[in-house]
Amino acid sequence: MSYIQIQNLTKTFNLPKRKVEVLRDIDLDIKEGQFILIFGPSGCGKTTLLNLILGLETPTSGKLKVKDRDIGKLESKERSAFRFKNFSTIYQNSIWLKSLNVVENVALPLYLDGKSQSEAKEKAMGALRLAQMEEFALSRPNELSSGEQQRISLARAMVTDAPIIIADEPTGNLDSKAGHDLMKTLDHLHRQGKTIILVTHNLSYLVHADIKLAMKDGRIIGRFTENALPHKIKEELEEE
Repeated sequence: MSYIQIQNLTKTFNLPKRKVEVLRDIDLDIKEGQFILIFGPSGCGKTTLLNLILGLETPTSGKLKVKDRDIGKLESKERSAFRFKNFSTIYQNSIWLKSLNVVENVALPLYLDGKSQSEAKEKAMGALRLAQMEEFALSRPNELSSGEQQRISLARAMVTDAPIIIADEPTGNLDSKAGHDLMKTLDHLHRQGKTIILVTHNLSYLVHADIKLAMKDGRIIGRFTENALPHKIKEELEEE
């Protein structure tokens, strides 16, 4: 089953004196349960592509459907509800409510969805156990290390049990061990059937993904399944 279908997608931003074409003719089909890794130089359009998939931006032209829904055509509230049901997100920098402890921050999406306090906290504790962060449940997130905070972010992403996990440079601020631990948890979620879309600069993570996508100048310049970077793609990325 195809979860995400993209055809001839473009995205242009209108600046005061010029237009900037950030994405150009993107074609992509992501199937249920795949682990997709997207890499490329800064400014190549990776994050913009994620924002379009999430419905945070609307395409300039082309087609984008998630589970056969054109989310760009949904009303704002309907789009937010669709995003909550189908996506969990992890970013490079975690955002916390400082007045809440770890378990309350993890439970927050469930509170916002109308779940009772007891049900939300029970599910949040389950997610913290999966992320191996249960011992920090009553701590404040900003008292923890960057790696520990990212694992809490992962727990918050898991707590809604959404089928698609979007991770935008989630290990960018982590040391190698913390990054490795987070990737192991993403592997575990993938084996459970989650569809994962990971944006990263770390090419050592290629081994984790089913499909690897190289981007440059707003285009997908290569799609491959092997765990080493193909020579042609490496050459093109190295071109000035």
